[in-house]
Amino acid sequence: MKHSILLMAAALLSVCATSCGNTSSNAGGELPVPVVESVADGVASVKVDSATTLITLRDNALPATQPNSLFYGLDNKDSALVEQLSPSGSVPSSVHAFLVRKDNKLALFDTGNGIAKGGMLLARLDSVGFGPENIDYVILTHMHGDHIGGMLSGDSVVFTRAQVYIPQVEYEYWLTQSSANGQLAVKTVEAYGDRVHLFSYTDTTALPLGIRAMAAIGHTPGHTAYRVGERLMIAGDLMHGYDLQRQNMDISPRYDINPEQAAATRKFFFGFAARKHMVIAGMHLPGNGVLMEAPSVPESAE
Repeated sequence: MKHSILLMAAALLSVCATSCGNTSSNAGGELPVPVVESVADGVASVKVDSATTLITLRDNALPATQPNSLFYGLDNKDSALVEQLSPSGSVPSSVHAFLVRKDNKLALFDTGNGIAKGGMLLARLDSVGFGPENIDYVILTHMHGDHIGGMLSGDSVVFTRAQVYIPQVEYEYWLTQSSANGQLAVKTVEAYGDRVHLFSYTDTTALPLGIRAMAAIGHTPGHTAYRVGERLMIAGDLMHGYDLQRQNMDISPRYDINPEQAAATRKFFFGFAARKHMVIAGMHLPGNGVLMEAPSVPESAE
């Protein structure tokens, strides 16, 4: 197992060397501390740097939790450990989308569940003065329903002028799945037609605004994290139960298609973010979905 994790980390490092840019220490002195400009119900605004503002948009109406049992693992192998680390019986969670404002453009990362399933994304957007027609780019971390459900209203597209960016390997995976999620993925891509851009991780110019895609596979075969500038990482579903998983990053929810791979990815990217002093925006992080500082990566439990 340790050998496979090391191989996985090496592969991720190779991808990151291409898509993350220079990872040396800051040559210009201390980086400015990102500032939270305002907080409202379900919405927070973070001034990441002079060029980038992050707006967090909580898709669930009220704060939510995930049951401990979600993290028990195959054949409940981790149940005793999970109950020890999370004695309350549940873990705070959320469903978030994130809006990045940069160069007078708006990039929306993921779209939540959609109004038909109680999603609040459009209401949150409206509360900060934007409608779906204002979005220039929709960029997907992966294609689970709680990330693409907000892209359609019935059979109609919601983001009527947005260009849509999807990791090619992620879409190709869902093409092979006959599940409701696979059908939704195909329907969504067909609805957006020629505004969909499928990209590979080796194409470092595929995304707008200088955004860089980073292969973060394990949760799904094409799960992707994004680096925006030097200070912001859109982390997707690297974690579903932060208060639990930060204590032991080998613990995975049943949503992770490849739990071992997801754990290796999780540790790699949280370690990377800590070294680079990055703000982390995670779709299922509790509260406003943002970590102003990455946690340390704990040793794996024996």
